[in-house]
Amino acid sequence: MIGIILTSHGNLANSMLETSQLFLGSHLDQYEAVCLKPEMYSQDLTTKLKAAIKRVDKGDGVIVMCDLLFGSPCNCMTKLVNDKVHVITGMNLPLLIELLTLRENQDINIASLVETGRNGIVD
Repeated sequence: MIGIILTSHGNLANSMLETSQLFLGSHLDQYEAVCLKPEMYSQDLTTKLKAAIKRVDKGDGVIVMCDLLFGSPCNCMTKLVNDKVHVITGMNLPLLIELLTLRENQDINIASLVETGRNGIVD
């Protein structure tokens, strides 16, 4: 099963995790939130992200969802990307629910996930 990390400025990642648990239950494994707090430096966040990746990766890789392209959480994650760690920015609830329901399938299509996120935004 693919591990999932949510990362954001402030408590958004924690709130997204908690909200997704309303839909899928609080028993979700290999799933964490890492939040950038005002008193933290980028190095602190990178250290926390590295540790979270180690905890949630049980061999099938990790998808990290960031709140904002080019924000500090995203920038810290770009240093940690490899063939087992992927990053998606612009996280939203439709994208997250889709990922959580598909993550046992090791052949997740990242482009399809991004399209789900886009389709969740309408006017």
